[in-house]
Amino acid sequence: MTVFTIFADEGADFGRRAYLLDGDFRKVFPVGFEFHPVTNSVRLEDGTWVDKSSVYQGLPVDTANLPTKIKIGGGKKMPADLMQHSYFFVSDKLRQVIEGLEPDVHQFAPVELVWKDGKHAASYFWFYPCTRIDCMDREHTTHEFREKSGLWMNRPGGSCVVSLERVTGRHVWIDPRLSGRYPFVSEAFRQATTDAGIRGIGYNTMKAV
Repeated sequence: MTVFTIFADEGADFGRRAYLLDGDFRKVFPVGFEFHPVTNSVRLEDGTWVDKSSVYQGLPVDTANLPTKIKIGGGKKMPADLMQHSYFFVSDKLRQVIEGLEPDVHQFAPVELVWKDGKHAASYFWFYPCTRIDCMDREHTTHEFREKSGLWMNRPGGSCVVSLERVTGRHVWIDPRLSGRYPFVSEAFRQATTDAGIRGIGYNTMKAV
């Protein structure tokens, strides 16, 4: 079994020329928590943290202030299925692939793409992965784990190693103990996107045991 992280590949060209026309990510954060007024965070029973922030945390967010319209450049060519402006926005085609793997697990919020002249380009979705897995193997990961904070701290020359036992049967997740909140995906996810002809996803292969 292979584990990957994903990034916007073909979508990177559009991402550099994507302009939010409304919304405010400063007002987007996970729902259902009472955040400390000073730290703007809350610690859960498992020792992980939730921040009053729009960053990926493996949790659904309040969508009221998510942008609903994005202007894209690069000429009137079909956008990639995975694009990014701070966070991923995906085509309905990719949304259906993810839903096929993990129905009703992750959060999708509509966002309209428009060309530079303001005309409708495509209907997309902001994508928020909504699974949290503490997936690093404690024995083989060589970054420093700090018990007090419950977080991995990057160590020069260190490496992350995923525990396959912890992620078996899962397809998209966030590790809340990492400072980088990027989505991890399964081998089945990569195969499903390949079979569906999804454009614009780049994959980084992770070490796993």
